[in-house]
Amino acid sequence: MWIDTEVDEGCLDIVKKIIDWNKEDEGKENPTPIKIFFFSPGGDLDVNNALIDVITLSKTPIYGYNIGRCFSAAAYIFLSCHKRFGLANAQFVLHQGSGRFEGTYQEVLPQMMAYQAQIANLAAFVSERTEYSAEEVAENIISDWYIDTEEGLERGVYHEIISDMNQLL
Repeated sequence: MWIDTEVDEGCLDIVKKIIDWNKEDEGKENPTPIKIFFFSPGGDLDVNNALIDVITLSKTPIYGYNIGRCFSAAAYIFLSCHKRFGLANAQFVLHQGSGRFEGTYQEVLPQMMAYQAQIANLAAFVSERTEYSAEEVAENIISDWYIDTEEGLERGVYHEIISDMNQLL
């Protein structure tokens, strides 16, 4: 499967497929891993959260492959994969994202508070899934945080850098 567009409601088809494959794999001793290839600028936070939850819960292993660009929501989704691989020149970017809120102060305030909680949860998720401390994550995601493959390998963003075409097959 590919996440090679903006992360939006169309990506919910991936959620459905993961659930279906988990049904098919129920009881299998060594299910074939699901491969998700990433080349995405990121996108919707709610879709991001749905994918993170389903990938994390999947009993069928899910392998993520950053083949060039894994930004924002796509980067958080990538981190939820059970094993993570990257091409040598792949780009990986985390940040707090952006949001729009409308309404009166009383209407906007709970929306903003909910958004702040979601960002705090994502920051905690990054420190749980990598070797970055919570403080490092909080300090770096306030703007676009570019992590190259070498640093990503050292700090647990990637489990392995792809060195052979057969790893993609």
